[in-house]
Amino acid sequence: MIQPLLEAGWMNAILPELVLVGGGLLLLMIEGFSPKTSRSISGPLAVILLIAATWAQNFTVGGTFFGNTYQISGITRVFDLTFLLAGILATLFAREYLEREGIDSGEFYALLLWGTVGMMMMAKGLDLLIVILGLEILSICIFVLLGYHRRLPVSNEASLKYFLMGAFATGFILYGTALFYGATRSTHVDGLRQYFLTADGSNPILTVAFVLLVAGFGFKLALAPFHPWAPDVYQGAPTPVAAWLSVAPKAATLIALIRLFDAMAPVFQRTQWMLMLAAMAVLSMIIGNAVAIVQRDLKRMLAYSGIAHVGYMMIALLTVRDESVAAVAIYAITYALMNIGAFGVVSMLGKNQNDPQTLDDIAGLGFRRPFFGLAMALCMFSLAGLPPTAGFISKFYIFKTAIESGHTTVAFIGILMSIVSVYYYLRVVYYLYMKEAADGVPVPVSGVFATGALAISMIGILLIGIFPTPLFQMAGNAARELLRQ
Repeated sequence: MIQPLLEAGWMNAILPELVLVGGGLLLLMIEGFSPKTSRSISGPLAVILLIAATWAQNFTVGGTFFGNTYQISGITRVFDLTFLLAGILATLFAREYLEREGIDSGEFYALLLWGTVGMMMMAKGLDLLIVILGLEILSICIFVLLGYHRRLPVSNEASLKYFLMGAFATGFILYGTALFYGATRSTHVDGLRQYFLTADGSNPILTVAFVLLVAGFGFKLALAPFHPWAPDVYQGAPTPVAAWLSVAPKAATLIALIRLFDAMAPVFQRTQWMLMLAAMAVLSMIIGNAVAIVQRDLKRMLAYSGIAHVGYMMIALLTVRDESVAAVAIYAITYALMNIGAFGVVSMLGKNQNDPQTLDDIAGLGFRRPFFGLAMALCMFSLAGLPPTAGFISKFYIFKTAIESGHTTVAFIGILMSIVSVYYYLRVVYYLYMKEAADGVPVPVSGVFATGALAISMIGILLIGIFPTPLFQMAGNAARELLRQ
């Protein structure tokens, strides 16, 4: 039976996306007709629009839409909240950063809103073509945002690197999708699931398709060995953009992979595909943590740290079941709070953005600006996985899930690498409180927006760390709903 492309209630289903798309157009209109007004209201208006999109989640209806290619469910709402949280925090940090750098305009926030729409499409797409469409919307926005500080050579370099490598990665994804269609006659997850229920996975075309898709999505995740672009791009990007890029697109890619791996579940364990993913997870954890140890540039350190954290999350996806999906969802939310918070403190360092932001720039920050120092220390503790922070809870859940799924060796390596990471995270805290600032180092500056974003991050880290049960229940229920379909 042919399903209609516009089912009843479709506008309510995509209400958050409509709010963000319309809001982006409104920001562009204000910028075009009244640039002076735009510079004063674009940031606050973007925050209001993101909050409105979050509120609009209450009015969305569950189900599948647009010819069974777009799904609204509990797990998509959880990931939508992650995208919107990342967008709100990045916008709050960007407001005063852009003003200080003299590049504040409505286009920046419009691109941030539209990039969020692309991520929502990736999370909700039941067809690989919808996922790719969302990915391309997101990639175009990222490419422009990375080069937004167009007077800085490092920003232009970051934008060009992402564009060139992203184009290759998209080519891999498209070619892998074409091969999947050639082997299975479908790009829809339901069609793939039906095929793999009877397939043995020995078709070499399927293996090539899987390798190409993992390579393309691995680039978006900065998963080793597809990670070399990340440190250079993060270093050259405007710091709030690097913060957003380090979290939100990764979460969108993870939910897309969850759907794909779930469809392949009947043959996943009988092939070598799982071993390939396990090797990439281990490589990411080892390279990310080992190279982060020698970094003095804060943005590069956080970039390599992010490579390791993606490795932790990939451990849970070696076996797709409700606990592993819930673990990834919880990790994505907590990672948004702690990593964007850490990048946010770096964005306040009042120095030439063409120069690296090093450990020396935060020396003595705990005494010069106690609130900022406390926020940075709390983010570092959480990234290291120390209790009672959200980072400890999310890592514990990831490793517990991996061990229960039988991946004890990989989980042990993850625990060992997490212990190694404590060194370079606590080194940051050492500089905050046990090193004196050099003469001439400017005191970090910020206003109410960045301070509010740090407060949100700190409260979220502590609340999830001390009272994790509500988040666990929400993510667990959403994951079970996804895997029952």
